[in-house]
Amino acid sequence: MVELEHIPVLHPTAAEMEDPIGFLSQTHVRRLGHVYGMVKLVPPSDFRPPLSINEDQFKFRVRLQYLNELNILNRGRLFLMKQLNNFYMRGSRRTEKHLRKPYTDVGDKRLFYYDLFITIAKYFNPSKSLAPERNMGRKRPRFSAADLESQTAAKSGSALKLAPLSEIENNQTLWKHVAKELSVPQVSAKDAFFSILAPYYEFLQKRTREHDGSGALLSKLIYAEKFPNSLLNDMNHGEEGEPADGDDEEEEEEEEEEEEGCTLCQRTNKRTKTILCDSCDKPFHIFCLDPPLKEVPKGKWVCNNCIFGNGYYGFKEEDKFYSRTAFQKMCREYDAERWPHGDKLNNLEHLEKMFWDKVEQIDKSSPIRYGADIHNVGPGEMTGFPTAQYIPSAMKDDNIAHKQYLEYVRHPMNLVNLPSAKGSLLSVFGKKISGMTVPWIYIGSTFSTFCWHLEDQYTLSANYQHEGDPKIWYSIPESSCERFDKLMRDTAPDLFQKQPDLLHQLVTLIAPYDKRFQEAKISCFKAIQYPGEYIITFPKCYHSGFNSGYNFNEAVNFTLDLWLPYGIEATRDYVGSGKRCVFDMWELMLTVLVEYLNDSKKFDESLIRSCHTELEAMFNQEVKSIDQLSKILNNRVEATGITRRRISDKTQVDVKVTVRHDYREPDFEDDEHTSASDNEFGSDDDGDDDIFCAACKTICPFFFVAHFEKSRVSKRRRLQSMGPAEWNQMSERGEIKIFCLRDYIKLLELESEGDQSDCSDDENNLKKFQRDELFLIRKPGEIRDVLKEVQHKLDGMLR
Repeated sequence: MVELEHIPVLHPTAAEMEDPIGFLSQTHVRRLGHVYGMVKLVPPSDFRPPLSINEDQFKFRVRLQYLNELNILNRGRLFLMKQLNNFYMRGSRRTEKHLRKPYTDVGDKRLFYYDLFITIAKYFNPSKSLAPERNMGRKRPRFSAADLESQTAAKSGSALKLAPLSEIENNQTLWKHVAKELSVPQVSAKDAFFSILAPYYEFLQKRTREHDGSGALLSKLIYAEKFPNSLLNDMNHGEEGEPADGDDEEEEEEEEEEEEGCTLCQRTNKRTKTILCDSCDKPFHIFCLDPPLKEVPKGKWVCNNCIFGNGYYGFKEEDKFYSRTAFQKMCREYDAERWPHGDKLNNLEHLEKMFWDKVEQIDKSSPIRYGADIHNVGPGEMTGFPTAQYIPSAMKDDNIAHKQYLEYVRHPMNLVNLPSAKGSLLSVFGKKISGMTVPWIYIGSTFSTFCWHLEDQYTLSANYQHEGDPKIWYSIPESSCERFDKLMRDTAPDLFQKQPDLLHQLVTLIAPYDKRFQEAKISCFKAIQYPGEYIITFPKCYHSGFNSGYNFNEAVNFTLDLWLPYGIEATRDYVGSGKRCVFDMWELMLTVLVEYLNDSKKFDESLIRSCHTELEAMFNQEVKSIDQLSKILNNRVEATGITRRRISDKTQVDVKVTVRHDYREPDFEDDEHTSASDNEFGSDDDGDDDIFCAACKTICPFFFVAHFEKSRVSKRRRLQSMGPAEWNQMSERGEIKIFCLRDYIKLLELESEGDQSDCSDDENNLKKFQRDELFLIRKPGEIRDVLKEVQHKLDGMLR
């Protein structure tokens, strides 16, 4: 394997440990973080916080990891094999074909069907950023809120289109390209394609072109699922534990009852004929299908998601619960069987090669157990660091030990305290965000892994190892992020079309030693973490790794002043991938500005100026969008002669729809201002006070539109009494649709383009928007006042 350079190791003093934000904000440390993506902190030798776990109460479940399926290329290959088998099983296409392996042997080489399929598809798509074709020269179709959501998702990935089969068969240039790319004879590649892939390829190409005219793989042929199944779920049979108690069984029964409704419409209408998918066993009304069926077909039938593939992949969990000591014992027994001489850790490089070999192999692997993302809440269960809520009895009986214990309770490098340490912006929320401001625990076993990912909203993270065997880390710094993204998308473009947020799901690996990885010139560094050490990741650092045996780690997020532009960038990047923000960046910046008005020494002036500039720009953009919205609607009114109230007239309506803190001081006079909520900070309901756009999935910053395309008017009467969580649930169920201003304007413009070709239905189409309402998350006057006061205070500092 190519030798990877190790990340820098820093040795902060006891005084520097007391000010971690200040230490990490130093110019030379920031530079190291930017170049390497990560740094390792080795505390002074006398810094040894005791592992403080309530052994009697602390229990956790483990996820089952199949390393071969985490490899992005392997997963694409296995998915396609399953899709092909489902295709040949369905209806009139049922044949004797059933693939037992995702490849065919060509001499001593394996020719994978997926590699062949993608190579041919990519040949006709030289540009990686193709967008869906417009229906040029034809009447534009009507658009709905669902169409906007679908288009938004489609734009997040390249629209890989399939050329007609007629352009493939005798295309000598194509087959020369295929033979060169896959290192196989042309005749072998053609034989594999036309004997196995061609019928499926032609089916996909025709269905996608019939549906949207573009031939793009991503379309509404794949339906959304609240609880999606992975096509690989039935390909592995790991050891499953028994349910821990009767509650688990009861939950399973409830889930089964819920799944009795149609997968597409969620309704249980006994008068409508229902058909079960022979692959995933989910029920469908025959009239809900696309295209709808008149009768239940004879023979086997498979749903679209099982034929086209939804791209979903997730970890299964064992039902049984482990204690820390029981899991540790199981790990030791596992290691003793495979390394009877106890030499496993003598050569970590050899162990590392074994790990990546397991990831690279396509054949089925045995399950690896990992206690990941453990977020228990009881005293002595939330963290391994000392806390005031749980003090071990041994500490209580020893005065000296008790005193030292309490020092660790308040120490800034205690991961419970780090998110709110002096200089970290996450403390301004005043509420707990599980997994970000509240640590999560990770209990590893040999070869258990954490896949490539960026931290939520590009924040920094700190990972501390309490005990156990080393953890091996890999980092890709910000400078190579785009190259890494491109490599992953080029390797499996279809998976990214189906799952635009794939790299946010923490389920995908590629080896930094892979030839393609090396050829992409991606910078990658390595670290080995031992007990008592911290790994710090900096903004936009992709990182992954695996455990060399049993260990006990925990991680949390925090920020430095340098993070602010990255946080803003993340909110914009998430619009492209459909990933939801964990918190509202604009609300955070507004909070920072308000706290600055109360205490000008709390934050650096440069941070305040950045917050002010960014918040003002976003607010002005939102106000302009309202003006644009008014003009669009006015033009529609003039075109149709229908009288309707301008949506901008609703900007003065006080809507109790959000949980927002009242920042205004009593002496601030504002005729517009009223309290948006009586809720106080301290809530740990992360995200419950945010409203999400149905199209781009972003948090609506200051305003949002409720679209009532299919809702009954009576439901509107109770909207103002609902909380944000209820609004979001209604939007997810389709009872209403919530849009940020940008996407609502897009919806109107798309509808307007359709109207230009056919004015006879203008009045009917406009009715879809007549009931829509603009709602406020914050009063415009409140935001203007804060911006004005901050600007006045900053200007005064220059005098």
